[in-house]
Amino acid sequence: MFSYQDFQVIEVVARRGSFSGAAAELHKVPSAVSYTVRQIEDKLAVVLFERLHRQVKLTPAGEYFVEQSREMLKAMANIRQQTQRVANGWTQSVALALDNVVREDSVNTLVRDFYDAFPDVELLLTMEVFNGVWDALADDRADIAIGATAAVPVSGAFRYREMGTCVGGLW
Repeated sequence: MFSYQDFQVIEVVARRGSFSGAAAELHKVPSAVSYTVRQIEDKLAVVLFERLHRQVKLTPAGEYFVEQSREMLKAMANIRQQTQRVANGWTQSVALALDNVVREDSVNTLVRDFYDAFPDVELLLTMEVFNGVWDALADDRADIAIGATAAVPVSGAFRYREMGTCVGGLW
């Protein structure tokens, strides 16, 4: 019924308090902004803005519509961002199995750096002993293992590298 641009125009007009102010921010002419607002009002069959001499004032229906428009704009931006993340292999959580030989200060640094880079992804940590990190990978309880022995005691297509080595510019 309404486009992203419709919600955006209404939000900017409400925030700026005038069609000319909104037009300047949106890089449009005031008549185009006024026309868009009038079309939205016609679709809704309500008046959103009281037109004053050089400014506009929201009606109660306009206040409600602006509040909902802001929520819709946030939701649309979130959908766009989440869709891009999914397309790029994003996941909501990453399970990490750590061998108990990994130092606690290293784990704390890892967790801090992870959340700096991926604030919307949950990091699930488990501490394992002996070959438990390999078992966690084999049983799909972990996506990544840190501190595993060099000898792979379970079957599967696992890739590994020694801790502290740089591969392709990444540590």
